[in-house]
Amino acid sequence: MGIARVLILTGSYGSGHKQAALALSEAFDRHPSKFATRVLDVTSLVPSKLESLEKHTFISGVTHFPSLYHYLYKKTQNSSAAASLFKSINHFGTNRLVSFLLKEQPDLIISTFPMASVMMSRIKQGGWLPSSPFLTLITDYSVHSSWVNRRTDGYLVSSNAVREKMIAMNVEPEKIITTGIPILSDFSGRRNITVLRKKLNIPSDQKVLLIMGGGCGIFKNMLPVLKNVDRLKSNFRIVTICGHNQKAYEDFKNFSRTSHHTVQVEGFIDNISEWMAVADLLVTKPGGLTISEAIVSELPMIIYKPLGGQEADNAQFLLSSGLSIAAPGKQELINDITDLISHPAGLDVMRQNMKRFSSRQGYSADHVLRAAESFLSSARRIEFA
Repeated sequence: MGIARVLILTGSYGSGHKQAALALSEAFDRHPSKFATRVLDVTSLVPSKLESLEKHTFISGVTHFPSLYHYLYKKTQNSSAAASLFKSINHFGTNRLVSFLLKEQPDLIISTFPMASVMMSRIKQGGWLPSSPFLTLITDYSVHSSWVNRRTDGYLVSSNAVREKMIAMNVEPEKIITTGIPILSDFSGRRNITVLRKKLNIPSDQKVLLIMGGGCGIFKNMLPVLKNVDRLKSNFRIVTICGHNQKAYEDFKNFSRTSHHTVQVEGFIDNISEWMAVADLLVTKPGGLTISEAIVSELPMIIYKPLGGQEADNAQFLLSSGLSIAAPGKQELINDITDLISHPAGLDVMRQNMKRFSSRQGYSADHVLRAAESFLSSARRIEFA
């Protein structure tokens, strides 16, 4: 039947959507005799000034007005008039996407970004590419109505709980497949921790507290937390992954010069999987991709100041599954780190609970690939019938 052209649509509002797209692309690219894959950021189709304004408004709203964001998220989470209005606003770039699709003629389309799913729904309803299956991959342990759209052939979801929520939203059960959230292959498979610790210059008897900011960052007011934690007598080091946050990088670097413990400060790095493998405790935001990577790494988590919306739902999934604890404020975070570093039995409990999820999560990209193949095969059978 020839090589199938696979188009993966993603977006740049938060790094998780792109990471999921890259993990999918990697999985398909392992089978070059069957698939030719291309990833498209649909936000690049929107006029640059408008895209910049939309992105700034979204991130500012999430960061500075979390209560309002959570209210709007919950108001539009299920199908409603408010949700329909939200979808009608997201139409910029659709005409450019149509032109791209007509040029590329993909055999299979997968979206990892709500805005792209809305755009594709509108395009499909217009009669374009009727024989090409369109799948939506939901990148959280939650579902919002913006992911659920007409003319979507299938939904790939993180958990059976999300599947049940979608059925309650009147999505046909046969369209929903529980695959897990795809992550890069670097996170899968057993690691030789002794070798990794040697590579990263970490003594075998030293615990590692890993702090990651996520797309919107958690570093505001983090310095007082680290100064308090630095008073502990336990043998541990602090590793902060600052990404592109230059101010946090400089602040932590200055602190590292006078701290009692080793404080290792990293910017944007490409070996997160190694750090998650050797770490004993992660402080982070509950982004869908980050927590999926931590789960497959069996890395206990403290979720710090979860925002509303999908972060609140992701945090609830982690807490109800015994995979993390949550610290709503600075003092709670100090207390939780102190307790877990000094008395690591709580870390062991979280690690043990993660074993129920880590195996399936490690093969999530392969599960998505198999599901995509089944939709593609069905479409081809209909086409040639």
